[in-house]
Amino acid sequence: KLAEYNRLNQQLVTLEQQKIEVKEEFAMAVAERGRQKTWVLARGNPQLQGEEVNPSFPQILGDPEANIPEGYGNGNQTTGKRRVLAEWIASPKNPMTAKVMANRMWQHHFGRGIVRSSNNFGFLGDEPTHPELLNWLAAELIEGGWTLKRMHKLIMMSRTYQMSSTGQTAGLKADPNNDLLWRFDMRRLAAEEIRDSILNLTGQLNLKMGGPSIYTEIPAEVARTASRPGAAWGRSSKEDAARRSVYIFVKRSLHEPFLASFDWADTDNTCDVRFVTTVPTQTLTMLNSKFLNDSAEVLATRLQGNSQNISEQVSRAIELATSRPATDADISDGVKLINTFQQGGMDANQALQRFCLLVLNLNEFVYLD
Repeated sequence: KLAEYNRLNQQLVTLEQQKIEVKEEFAMAVAERGRQKTWVLARGNPQLQGEEVNPSFPQILGDPEANIPEGYGNGNQTTGKRRVLAEWIASPKNPMTAKVMANRMWQHHFGRGIVRSSNNFGFLGDEPTHPELLNWLAAELIEGGWTLKRMHKLIMMSRTYQMSSTGQTAGLKADPNNDLLWRFDMRRLAAEEIRDSILNLTGQLNLKMGGPSIYTEIPAEVARTASRPGAAWGRSSKEDAARRSVYIFVKRSLHEPFLASFDWADTDNTCDVRFVTTVPTQTLTMLNSKFLNDSAEVLATRLQGNSQNISEQVSRAIELATSRPATDADISDGVKLINTFQQGGMDANQALQRFCLLVLNLNEFVYLD
């Protein structure tokens, strides 16, 4: 009985250590007080009230004054101004919103927008390389009920998106910057896309939607750099930590290390475009980080569950990572590499894990071409 008690007590201690602490977060909120009148204040003095000012849209866009219907307000709870502004922004009569949104979606898929200066459609910005295409995409977005999934499908099913990134001598000479979109510009996946692709490839990706932010496992050395090391980063269960990167908690003073290595967006400012960098820390992260090595081990286990034949394991790994059948050369090189690892003293599991780590570092996996 004493041994049974000790065993159960040890299980209780283990469960207590795994318990997730729920934090209470507080944030500033807006408290409405009904519609308040606004005046021009002479020299900024609130005691020197001048002409009364009513809500209106920018005159440069040629829009009339904003009229707020009586039914839009709700006593002291809301003035209705934000609803009028939202309806004006998303109105079919305001094509600028649709153009900006369509340009951002194009930039997401092609690495650069039809208008290169995504945050500036004015006189100081860049002119669109294909203005008719941008107008058509904006019209499609409006006519489709502003459905983004429909637009993503439309772009990705296009011949332009499905072009190869392989260059041709004549094309490179005539249009070296590919402004005419005669080929696809090979691009590296964004930080979130790389992480989510790894989780999906290894079968760990949790597709649950909604809910609070999640915390990935970060090195203790990184956590110690925070102003409050013990409270700077939370802890999520293994299942929740495998959710998509869009749910990762954003802390301005402590960025998620893996995402930060691959040009994660600056959360302090608006980010019109992410500039792709190539630095040694990215290679070190892809080879030495705990996340990559753990993922390689999970992938190796997945392959071993499907087959015990090394050639079949190599073929399956290549197919999962590149979405194409493995060639004879791929299989031969993979088998040779695993045999080399084993000859160097690794057991079969370790050798397969190292091969899987190589697969996660393939250009075909990390780059879209």
